[in-house]
This record gives sequence, C-alpha cells and structure tokens, in this order.
Amino acid sequence: VDPRTDTLLTPIYPVDKARNADGQRRVLQPDLLATAPPAPPTDEMAPLLRKLMTEYAATGISPGYLPKPQNEEHP
Repeated sequence: VDPRTDTLLTPIYPVDKARNADGQRRVLQPDLLATAPPAPPTDEMAPLLRKLMTEYAATGISPGYLPKPQNEEHP
C-alpha cells in the first residue's frame, strides 16, 4: 500500500512453505561453456590495462597510489 495515497500497489500472498520444501526441483541442463577447460594463463597484460598503463607512464605524474611502508616503526 502506498502510504501517501493508500493505493494498493501489489497484492502480497502467503508463502506455501510445505510446497516449497517438497524437494521438487527442475533438472538443469549441463552448460557446455561451464564444462570447457579454462584458458591457460598467459604472461601478457590485458590490452586495455596495457594501454592505460602506457598513457599513465607517458604523463610523468607520480603514482595515484603509494603503498604504506612495511616497517614496524610507523603504524
């Protein structure tokens, strides 16, 4: 129910828990793409990432992310 206009938006029906729990499920067909072996990993960088890294290196700007030092003196 819309609180502003008291208009019924959609009916709500109770859930039949016994029918949902009877264990009857449809049989899924095997997906041919999911059963194919994964492509072997390559040492190449993704083309878009390579392009972005090249553009970033060409600007000469310092890195946008600087990792924290790993020494224990500076928590």
